[in-house]
Amino acid sequence: MNKFKQYIPIIISILISFVIVVFMGTPKNDNVKEIYNVYLDGKLLGSIKSKKALENYIDKEQKELKKEYNVDKIYVPNGIDIEKCVTHNAKILSEKQIYNKIKNKKSFTIKGYIVSITDKDGKETKINILKKNLFDKATNKVLRIFVDSKEVDNYKNDTQKEIKETGSLIENIYIDETVTIKEAFISTDEMIFDDVTTLTQYLLFGSLDKNQEYVVKPGDTIETVAFNNKLGVEEFLIVNPEFTSSNNLLSVGQTVSIALIDPILSIVVEKHIVEDMDKLYETIEKEDPSMYVGTTKTEVEGINGVQRVTSKVKYINGEAQPALIASSFVITEPVNKVVLKGTKRYQSGYYGGGGSPAQVSGSWGWPTISPYIITSNFGYRWGRLHAGIDISGCGFGSPIYSIASGTVTEVVNSCPGQGYYGSKCGGGYGNVVYIDHGNGVVVKYGHLNSVTVSRGQRVSRGQVVGTMGNSGSSTGTHLHFEVRVNGSPTNPRSMY
Repeated sequence: MNKFKQYIPIIISILISFVIVVFMGTPKNDNVKEIYNVYLDGKLLGSIKSKKALENYIDKEQKELKKEYNVDKIYVPNGIDIEKCVTHNAKILSEKQIYNKIKNKKSFTIKGYIVSITDKDGKETKINILKKNLFDKATNKVLRIFVDSKEVDNYKNDTQKEIKETGSLIENIYIDETVTIKEAFISTDEMIFDDVTTLTQYLLFGSLDKNQEYVVKPGDTIETVAFNNKLGVEEFLIVNPEFTSSNNLLSVGQTVSIALIDPILSIVVEKHIVEDMDKLYETIEKEDPSMYVGTTKTEVEGINGVQRVTSKVKYINGEAQPALIASSFVITEPVNKVVLKGTKRYQSGYYGGGGSPAQVSGSWGWPTISPYIITSNFGYRWGRLHAGIDISGCGFGSPIYSIASGTVTEVVNSCPGQGYYGSKCGGGYGNVVYIDHGNGVVVKYGHLNSVTVSRGQRVSRGQVVGTMGNSGSSTGTHLHFEVRVNGSPTNPRSMY
């Protein structure tokens, strides 16, 4: 027992030493170091002493990029991860060594903004810009290409004049797509817009390709040059802002742009419009027994009346969409045209008494009720021929009339849920009626809500052939009214 007591101090000393070791740890190892591992797309490039030192070295070396983009700082590439860690044994590389490894594999970045533009179908377009206000400035320039600058300024400054008799007011301006702008580090190997003019061109044309050009030849006019190069006149004036009207003269040898517009944004302008429009006269035929069969004579010339129409019209990139007529009233009633139609039969061997034969009437009826609004004219738009005119404002289900007597040659029904552009579905025109009016004239009545005639049926002038709708590929209720003469598209307005 006494012998055990003799070792107690030694045992206590050992226990104290053990506790000290456990709680105080082992003596400090001078080889332990705090470093930064640099990874590129998950692969280790090496280790460095200081993350800040590497970032400063990159910024110092990239003087040309700073000058090119006029920025104060250049940043590491996207895909670079710098992680802090503690190690005993590590090979440390210099900032220069890591920089050289990076610059040969990936482009450096600058701080900018990514604009995401998403349309109603979910299609997304991304644009990189250097400064946030560039997008607003470019969008404003595109808007003023489609709408008169004074109108835009008056709308924004709330200085639009009140409509007393006729005129128009802008009620709203907006972008139809969803637009988000966020700050980001953008790789310098991507397209980065840093000026308003270039960004405006991209928003308007959808690319930065060099504009196509045309050299004016003898006899050219703005209308013929535009049409022959699949441009609408308004589009021609947009890509050639030095011209103010389709009536401007072209000089032989002059170079003009024939670039096709393909806007990335849908800039919507909603207008309240009050205008005086023609109220068309009707043609009334009266039988005259003193005139021979097959001859006609105008007894009373028709005179159009005047009606004041208030409408709500939405324009997308300057192109009118199917309109809504809010109200109308007649200022002057039209005078109907009266045409005498001969009923006298020729006697055997007798021609008819000599003299000049009376002129045949040859008048065409209008296919819709009045008032109406023509929202899209005949001609090219966005590089494709719009082979008719669009008539709207009459209301869903309003009657559609045959413009003359003729034979229904075809009736095409739309195919809900089976796509709009198949030939069996009206080629995008939904419910369509084709009528042969004789002398090579065939008329197409498209986007109908319902059809009231059948193939092979004879129809008379003014007979209802269907009702106005928006079947097929349509942006709203309207009639697509298309005339072809001997198979060639003809501007329907030239017939009236």
